[in-house]
Amino acid sequence: MTEHSLRAADSPIRSFRDRLRIDWYLTRLDWHLEGVLTGRERKATLCELRQALAGDPRETTVALADLGAPSTLARQYAEESPLRPQWSVGAVVAALTLFAYWVAFLLFSLGMLAAVDSNAPAEANATFLFVGVEAFSFPDRVGIGWTSSWNWLVVPGVLVLVSFLLGSRSWRITKKPSH
Repeated sequence: MTEHSLRAADSPIRSFRDRLRIDWYLTRLDWHLEGVLTGRERKATLCELRQALAGDPRETTVALADLGAPSTLARQYAEESPLRPQWSVGAVVAALTLFAYWVAFLLFSLGMLAAVDSNAPAEANATFLFVGVEAFSFPDRVGIGWTSSWNWLVVPGVLVLVSFLLGSRSWRITKKPSH
């Protein structure tokens, strides 16, 4: 038998659930490594670790437990590398911020509509983060709307930009390596 066939015989066949566990672990590790390794280094590290886990004869849960938490493993790599911005984390934080803004804006508008509808016929105007909101309820029409020049684009744009910069820890780009 060749060396390759011996290794293949020793490698366990992982169940679908175990492969999902490994993928989830490596995804979380990738997020933590983004702040310490370049894309190429991160990809090579994850590929090497995936191959090592695939060939590990132990149970998947034991092999992953021996590696420790993804954040802890990533910190071991961080001791050798300067900290880097985490752009994908920043993108997720920005998307969540934009979603939260639109939910709050919609709830504010629907609350105004509920208030004027309970006192119909009525009309109300208010401001939500520099954006003028209008709600009206008359026997023949009901509606909500907003009136602003560029505020309806600028306000969420600024919120998204600030949350992206904070979430990605963009200030790390200015730090020099300590070697």
